[in-house]
Amino acid sequence: MAAISFCNRKYVRLWPVLILLSVALLLVWRNLQQAQKLAASSKIGGHKSVGLPTNPSRPSADFHLAHDQHPKFIQREDSARTKELRSLLKCRDRSLRFQRLQHGEFWLLQNLVMGRRSREVGCAESVTYTTNGDFTFFDNLEMVVSRWRAPVSFAIHTPGYDLNTTLDAIRYVRNCLPESDSIKDWVSFHVYFPNQHMPDYVPYDEAEVLLYPHMCTLANGSLVSPPYTRIPTTESYKSRANLTYPINVGRNIARLAANTHFIFACDIELYPSVGFVDQFLDMVARNHSVLALDPRQRRRVYPLPVFEVETGVQVPADKDELLALFRKQQAQVFHLKLCPTCHTIPGQEEWLNRTSRADDQLHLFSKALRKWKFRAWEPFYVSDNTEPLFDERVTWEGQSNKRIQNYAMCLLDYEYHVLSPAFLVHSPGIKQTGNGDSTRLQYAKEMSKFIKNKIEPEYRVLFGENSACKT
Repeated sequence: MAAISFCNRKYVRLWPVLILLSVALLLVWRNLQQAQKLAASSKIGGHKSVGLPTNPSRPSADFHLAHDQHPKFIQREDSARTKELRSLLKCRDRSLRFQRLQHGEFWLLQNLVMGRRSREVGCAESVTYTTNGDFTFFDNLEMVVSRWRAPVSFAIHTPGYDLNTTLDAIRYVRNCLPESDSIKDWVSFHVYFPNQHMPDYVPYDEAEVLLYPHMCTLANGSLVSPPYTRIPTTESYKSRANLTYPINVGRNIARLAANTHFIFACDIELYPSVGFVDQFLDMVARNHSVLALDPRQRRRVYPLPVFEVETGVQVPADKDELLALFRKQQAQVFHLKLCPTCHTIPGQEEWLNRTSRADDQLHLFSKALRKWKFRAWEPFYVSDNTEPLFDERVTWEGQSNKRIQNYAMCLLDYEYHVLSPAFLVHSPGIKQTGNGDSTRLQYAKEMSKFIKNKIEPEYRVLFGENSACKT
C-alpha cells in the first residue's frame, strides 16, 4: 500500500507539467493558423484590381491586428527657421491620426489616408493647403500638389455609393499619376457623408483602403482612365438623391484636421504660384513684424490676388509669366465679368504694374479692412486658423458661402494684408456672364433671404455691430 501511495503522489506531481505542455502545444498551433491567414491576406493584397468592389468582403480581424499600427516616428532634424518660428509662434507639434467622428449630421472619417510626410510635419515647418470637393474635383489635385509641395488637407463629400468612386479615386491619384509620389507624401484625405445617406460599405482604416491597389494600365499597355472621369456627374449618388453640396462643411473639416500653425483655406480649382510655402515662412522668419503678435493689434490674414486664364493657356508659375499673359489679354482678375468687386485687391493697378525681379522676396504689398469699397471682397488667404469657421448652413448652390465668414471677420475688425508677388490662378477657362442655372438662382435667392433674416442678426449678437460691414 505504501508503494501504491507513493506512485499516486508521483503521478499527481506530473499533472501540472502535462497541462502546461498541452497549453503550449495549443498556442503553437493557433499561431501557425494565424500566420497562414496573414499570408493569405498578403496574397490577396498583391493582386491587381481596377478598384474596390461595390460590396467587398471585409478583411479578417487578424488583418487589422497586423496592420493597425502607426508608422514609427522618424526623428527629424528641424531647420534653424523651423526652430525659430516654433519659438516665435509658441505652437506645438501634433501628429495626424485617424478618427471616426460625428460632425453635425455627418459621419466623418478624418485622416482616412494620410500623407507620409504630412503625418509628422512640425507645426512651424510648413503651411497646410486646406480644401474640399467630391470625386469630380480630383483632376485638380495633381496641379495643386506639384506647386504647393507641402501638406494638403482634402475633405471629400461621399454620400451613398459616391464613397466607392472616391476610394477608387484616392488609390488612382496615389499610384497612377506623374506626381503620385508627391500626393502620397503630402495629401491627407478625409471623407464625410450624411447620416441619412450612409454608404453600404465604409473602410475600417487606411490599411483597408490601400489593401486594394489600383491597376494603372490595361493588358494591352494602355492607361486606365481615371475613375473620377468615368462616371457622369448626373449618375453620382449626390445628383440622383438631389442633394446640395455642403461646401462649408468640407472647408471646416479640412481646416480642423490641419496640424500646422498656418493654413491656406482654398478652393481646389485655385492653383498657387510656385514656391509659395517657403517664401511665406522665410518672410515671417525674416520680419516678425508681419505678424500681429501683440494682442492689442488687429488680427490679420494674408490674401493672395486671384486670376483666371484662357482655356488652353499654360498656368503661369510666377508673376513674370502672369504679366506676360496679361499683356496678351489671355489673363484677367478672377470673376471680372461676373463680380468685378469680389476679387479686386487694394492697390490692384500698382500690383499689376510692378514687375517681378529675380530677388523679389515675398512681402506685404497693401492692406485693407473688408469695408466700404471692399465690402464684397471674397479673398483667399493664409491665416493662423483662429478666424471664425465657415457657416455650415450655407451651401454651394446658395452662393455667398464665403461672404458670411468675411462678414464675421469684418465685425471682428480683421486686417487683410495682401501679398506680392505670389498669386492664385483658377483652373484654365474664363467664366462668362450668362443667365445661369435657374435652380441655383432660386437657391441663391432663398439663401440671400435666409442670410439677411437669420444669419446676419445672429452674427451681430455674436461679433458686434458695424454698419460698414456687409455680407
